[in-house]
Amino acid sequence: MLKGILFVLLFIVSISFIPLKFYLRFYRKPNDSHVILLIKIWRIPFSFKINNFVTRIFWSLSKNRFWEKQPPPDLQAKQIVWERLFPRLFLFRQIFSTVFQETMSTLHKIAMPIKIKKIRLHTEVALQDAAQTALAVGIFWWTWGIIYSQIDRYFNISKTTNDLAIIPNYRKQQLLIMDFSCILEFPLGHIIIIIYYLFKNAEKIRRLLRRVSQ
Repeated sequence: MLKGILFVLLFIVSISFIPLKFYLRFYRKPNDSHVILLIKIWRIPFSFKINNFVTRIFWSLSKNRFWEKQPPPDLQAKQIVWERLFPRLFLFRQIFSTVFQETMSTLHKIAMPIKIKKIRLHTEVALQDAAQTALAVGIFWWTWGIIYSQIDRYFNISKTTNDLAIIPNYRKQQLLIMDFSCILEFPLGHIIIIIYYLFKNAEKIRRLLRRVSQ
């Protein structure tokens, strides 16, 4: 019995140090958007691809009990219940801000061991005229600065490689091409810590889902 317990403990400890890598890519261009997630446990890869990602999120959030419904395969923006989506997004932001402030220390403990190995952002923007395009590029850089400061606050980016480009296109109109990808790495054993903190805050998460789905 004791040998069995020791064997299980040694097995858990040994696999806890196996590196786990996440490769996430979001690509958006006119009439096409998708998300690719590649998870590599040691040398074993698992990949997932979701098409029409943003529209799927909006459609789900516009439905009651959105986690129980599947979007149609030929989903289009006109199928979204917009009059329900915007009030729900506003409510979601209010609740999320409250939950985020209450669990900030927990999120910090979860995120700090996660190393971001690489961040790549290539964006091409074109609006109605050159002035609007230049303004949009400036807003994109300003927004990315805020996002990056929060990433730096919570994650380990001491050895992160950055490849950033937000480019104005003055030859076209109404164009947005976005290609974002990042690589995250942490020990497999860190999942146990994440699960522990999720259980610890399960009631807050449940209340959040219940209120947003009403």
